[in-house]
Amino acid sequence: MKGGKLNKDEIERIKYLNQAQGLMPIGVDVASRVFQVCYWDLSKERIINFQLERAKFFEFIDNLASKSLFGIEACGSCHYLSRTINAKGHECRILPAGKVKAFLNLDKTDKIDALGILKTLITPSIDYICPREEDNQILLNLLTLKELVNKQMVQTINEAHAFIYELGNIVEYSGVKNYSKLITEFELLKERLKGTNQVSYEHFTVMADALTSSLNSIKDRLNKIDAYIMKLGRSNQTCINLTTIPGIGIKTAVAIYAALGDASRFRSARSFAAFIGVAPKVTGTGGKTTVLGVRKVGWDKIKRALYMGALSYLSAAIRNGTESSWLKIRLEQNKSKKLLICAIMNRLVRIAYSIAKNGGTFDESKCNLIKKLR
Repeated sequence: MKGGKLNKDEIERIKYLNQAQGLMPIGVDVASRVFQVCYWDLSKERIINFQLERAKFFEFIDNLASKSLFGIEACGSCHYLSRTINAKGHECRILPAGKVKAFLNLDKTDKIDALGILKTLITPSIDYICPREEDNQILLNLLTLKELVNKQMVQTINEAHAFIYELGNIVEYSGVKNYSKLITEFELLKERLKGTNQVSYEHFTVMADALTSSLNSIKDRLNKIDAYIMKLGRSNQTCINLTTIPGIGIKTAVAIYAALGDASRFRSARSFAAFIGVAPKVTGTGGKTTVLGVRKVGWDKIKRALYMGALSYLSAAIRNGTESSWLKIRLEQNKSKKLLICAIMNRLVRIAYSIAKNGGTFDESKCNLIKKLR
């Protein structure tokens, strides 16, 4: 198998980890039902690369005689697996998929992937991802579910508008929070069809009842999720501290709190801003550096909330004035509002990181860009 070997330096690194730190590095390629396990056998001086079913893999971990260092590629179950392996007395590192790819060949098999993960694991310069706690992971899933339910609501409302339009009526736009106009229009159309065409009336009645029931059901689910998020935001001290930042409300604070988790997972405020997707892209060559806009990657649901918060802050600052010298200068220079909003989003996330990590509330004396609004 091409690329199925370890070079001399890689073997020396494995020996160092085993002798100096007492860790045996093991690369694991994770799938839903099977796990490909790869490690260097020090006694036989050769690579061991084999496949185990899910239940057998956990038995393999329990039967290890010494503490091992596991490496797994970032995937859907990586945080769960990392927590499970750590709880069994071993150490597990989650490796970014992009970093693992550099150690793979053009071919792709489970054996090649497992060996590539092992090579990534023993490379000292590779940063790994800290596992999330279970409660933090579930909170993130809850926010994702809210986005899904909200999309279902929007899709159902749009379909209802389309059905009504096809029957010759136009309803003023109804949002997620208020769709009563749609329900009223359903009743009016029922009355109109009842007096003209009985078959059409029966068809429309079934459709209207189904849409109404669906809208009410989705709205109830959204209300329950929103109520829980608001309750959490008002009871969690970190979220309460985050709401002292101008432009950050309770729901945005909960989203930032969920995305951050343990603040020690990130090396700096900029690392967290890059994770969210609001850190500016920097490019340059020949000694000339250019700062571009924010990247398209990141957490869209948090970026949308931050965008609205930054827009509100900027609008209030323009309307009522601001003590921020940075913002004053750029407003006088007629800088693009979108550029200013992106800069404010970046600063909001960095301030949020500092507050979540160190505690306390927002202190405008430590920040030149963001100041309390008048």
